[in-house]
Amino acid sequence: MTTPVGPTEDAGIMALIVNGEHIGDDVLEEEFDAIKDHYISLGEVVCCDRDEEFRGYARENVLNRILLRQESKSRYGDPTEEEIDGMIDRLKEEHGGEEQFYQNTGYRATDEGRIRQRVAMSIAVDKVLETEIGPDPDPSEEDLKAFYEENLKNYLTEEQVRVSQIFKEPKSHPDAKRCYRELREARQRLLAGEDFAVVADEVSDKDKEEMDLGFFKMGETMPEIESITFSMEVGEVSPIVATHFGFHLFKVTERQAPEPIPFDTLKDQIRQQYLTSRREKAINELIDRLLAKSTVEEVEPVYH
Repeated sequence: MTTPVGPTEDAGIMALIVNGEHIGDDVLEEEFDAIKDHYISLGEVVCCDRDEEFRGYARENVLNRILLRQESKSRYGDPTEEEIDGMIDRLKEEHGGEEQFYQNTGYRATDEGRIRQRVAMSIAVDKVLETEIGPDPDPSEEDLKAFYEENLKNYLTEEQVRVSQIFKEPKSHPDAKRCYRELREARQRLLAGEDFAVVADEVSDKDKEEMDLGFFKMGETMPEIESITFSMEVGEVSPIVATHFGFHLFKVTERQAPEPIPFDTLKDQIRQQYLTSRREKAINELIDRLLAKSTVEEVEPVYH
């Protein structure tokens, strides 16, 4: 059950109260920062345009971890100091030593308390998940094929187009007018039905062998070329396209629609994704059960 609660006069205003446990705004802000930094690294966010979405992710992630940690405590008690020390030692070893650990994680030596808190949370959560979910099964061929068919949209080749071009490369700014005029005249000839190869041989600054650009997918050439060629039909001639190389006329000669990648080619990948999907489903079902018997109160965060 989730209940909204008005702001309090306490020194630390809580963003969440989970089964009576106060979770400070700083915990959600740390999670929010980590999520936002991840999407920034992928180039998928500009400034603050997705902050509301990321705050929702942060709330969900923190709440889920708290519910799992509380369940772990009720079953097994808190992780011991020895367990925490052992996990920290293993993490530092995995990162290539203590110095590299701090460099990779962004923590400092003075953050020992925060590190131990996060590690204790991880140990507690893992204990519950190991009990509830158990080891990965060995899926049968039938299980994997059924998963493949159910998620076929994720196992398709990318759409491709095959394109021919007529290219003009201006030698100077005044020469650009001549190049543009010649391509405009060439385009009129093509629209009137003349053969592309014949016109290209007469007009293009590229050799005949370079007229055919072959097949390419989205992301394999310049955006200004992709945006026009992938919107064209087979046989269609483009308007004149300007790039930093010069002026182009394009004709789409073939198009390959996405098609299923054979199961046997992806079998190992499908197996891993099947196990990941099974684990995620089991975790979500567990969290739903925990949430159903929990009390979650929300307090409006205060940002300074």
